[in-house]
Amino acid sequence: MRRFAVALAFVVAVAAVTAGSAGSRTSKSAFAVSVEPSVSAASNGLTLETDLEGTFNVANKVANGSGSYSLMAGTTLVDNGTFRLTRLVAFQFYGCGEVTTPDGPVTLPPDFCGGRALFAVHATSSSTGEQTDGLYEVNCQIHDPGGQAPPGTSEGIKVNARGVNFNKHVTGDNLFMMLP
Repeated sequence: MRRFAVALAFVVAVAAVTAGSAGSRTSKSAFAVSVEPSVSAASNGLTLETDLEGTFNVANKVANGSGSYSLMAGTTLVDNGTFRLTRLVAFQFYGCGEVTTPDGPVTLPPDFCGGRALFAVHATSSSTGEQTDGLYEVNCQIHDPGGQAPPGTSEGIKVNARGVNFNKHVTGDNLFMMLP
């Protein structure tokens, strides 16, 4: 188990992100990305907690920023470390300014946006210093007023660590903020 954790590699746990029709509206946009501590679970019981702060530019696929991860087996810490964004792989834009709650739509600032971003990352284990490259997906459910995020999506992150799919969102809040 320790060897698995040390060689933690981020790989997307879902199909490739495709650009939606609204994506053309943001083809030249830049965004800040914020992932509050967000937990995803795998079917084998492992959980992965990550956080992230960074920026990305959709037009030139540039991304900068960093985050941390903790791999847990129940209450036992298996591995932890840091990762940095190396580039934007893909971005699907949902829109800006509104989120749907169980009580109905909530209006947000017009630069608060949603979508699904796929980033290439470089991760480093804090315990061994081992480094690896991979992919990290962020999903934010904000959308255009009167619209909705795509069916079947949910707020959170998804990753795959050495074949273990962390594809169940447990907790987490994410935000894409459109930059001027």
